Amino acid sequence: MSFLVKRQSWSRFGVKAAVVFLLITVFWLVFKSRFSIGIDTQLVKCIPGYTVYLIDKHDKTLIKDEIFVVLSSGLNPIYEDGTQLVKYLRGEPGDLIEIKDNHNIYVDGEFQGHGLSHSQTLHSSPESYMGSRTLKADEYWFMGISDRSFDSRYWGSASSEQVYGKAYPIF
Repeated sequence: MSFLVKRQSWSRFGVKAAVVFLLITVFWLVFKSRFSIGIDTQLVKCIPGYTVYLIDKHDKTLIKDEIFVVLSSGLNPIYEDGTQLVKYLRGEPGDLIEIKDNHNIYVDGEFQGHGLSHSQTLHSSPESYMGSRTLKADEYWFMGISDRSFDSRYWGSASSEQVYGKAYPIF
């Protein structure tokens, strides 16, 4: 028993291929308009265990303890303005931020991290970062998990305008 397979013409195949290509292109453009991929190239990660993040550029709803990408501002020479920094949102307007003399960081009395290792890099003493303050309207406190994270403990609060989007760790 033999089966005869009728071959389609090249023009018909070309039309099908063009439609598939068009659908893939439209999907990619829609995806890219909302999402981007972020890669943390640092040797010492601010959020250990993750290197690649899916960033939702349209989701800027700030929720405490979620991960966000914040655009740096005024952090030269450490980072150029606009550098994407992946951090946890730890404090929001009205929260009390405390950096104690044992280098522990608290938000509303809740321990959030330890360490001021970058003070030497910034040519300042750890004592210059210690103290307490309440975050004002449109001030947000972002931190990594690592004690070597360069975050709000050094550069202070960030505004909602600096939030690039919500970040989802992939791997």
